[in-house]
Amino acid sequence: MKILPAKHLGLLVALAIASGFVALPSQGAEIDQQLIDITSNDQTQEQRQARDVADQLLRLGQQEIEDNNYERGINAWYRAIDIYIALGDFPAAGIAYDYISQTYADLGQYLEAEDAIRRRLAIAQDYADFRGQVYGFNNLGSVLLQRGHLRQAEEAFQVALVIAEDIEDPASMGISLSNLGLLARIQGDLAGAQDYYEAATNYRLRAGDLVGQAYSSNSLGRLYLELGEEGQALGAFLVARRAANEAGHIPTLLVALDGLIDIYRDRDDLTQTQQYLDERIALTEGAEANPAQQLGTLIQLGQYYEQLGDPRAAQEAYQQALVLAQQLEDVAKETFLVNRIQVVQFQPSTVNQ
Repeated sequence: MKILPAKHLGLLVALAIASGFVALPSQGAEIDQQLIDITSNDQTQEQRQARDVADQLLRLGQQEIEDNNYERGINAWYRAIDIYIALGDFPAAGIAYDYISQTYADLGQYLEAEDAIRRRLAIAQDYADFRGQVYGFNNLGSVLLQRGHLRQAEEAFQVALVIAEDIEDPASMGISLSNLGLLARIQGDLAGAQDYYEAATNYRLRAGDLVGQAYSSNSLGRLYLELGEEGQALGAFLVARRAANEAGHIPTLLVALDGLIDIYRDRDDLTQTQQYLDERIALTEGAEANPAQQLGTLIQLGQYYEQLGDPRAAQEAYQQALVLAQQLEDVAKETFLVNRIQVVQFQPSTVNQ
């Protein structure tokens, strides 16, 4: 990869501004902390201006994605990549490729996600960025897994694990082992999945990776339930709940709470079920709450009322959930909810109305 001369940088900046993506940044424009700043005293004013524009494009892309303007967001990131590569800042270009691949994966466009990941991997390999290679191969394996290419996914995860072991990085080993656990579980190798997940949890604990620890512990909890080891599952979900709480990471916390709710509901322990359900409600109420997370809460609430013997309250919760499921176009949950509504309307109440 070549660093372009200043005259080409000026053209890239001019194109970015003329396209309406950015305005020229102010002199004191703040640069995101995650970017690797390679500015030096001998950089020209044009190079500094180019960097400011690229950083602004990176932030603009994030804002566009948050506003569901996916095409504009991705285009902004690609323009930022052009400028970063021209400046020779390949790590920053890699960050932009990470954003692009994650967005495509979230949209279910796995071929496009794979292309962006492979480009990101090329940068990591050229730059000898070994952690970047670990996460790149793990992301590649995840996309291949989504496409049903299990053998290629396993190869990518194994390469990631080898690199992680070579650099002796616990966080990198944790994510690689966790992905291998997921693959083993999909292939029906529950014993192998257990070994991978338990090792992943330990490495993520050593790394101080609270979100990763919560994620692997949640996966381990579900696996223990499949194996009929309810006590072990309970412990895993409690570990996940604690780690997710400390990290302030709502998605993994909700998964842990769902695991705990399911266990205590199966035990017919309504007191403990209500405790964890109340936690879930508190995390997902309010106008700013994530609709998909609210949907999960309403389904859990309906199931709680069914078990409590209050079919009217259960039906109300399911009706609210059905509206959200239709808005989110979640066909599987919509089908489940229609079925539950039909069932509960004929159930007798066992509580005082």
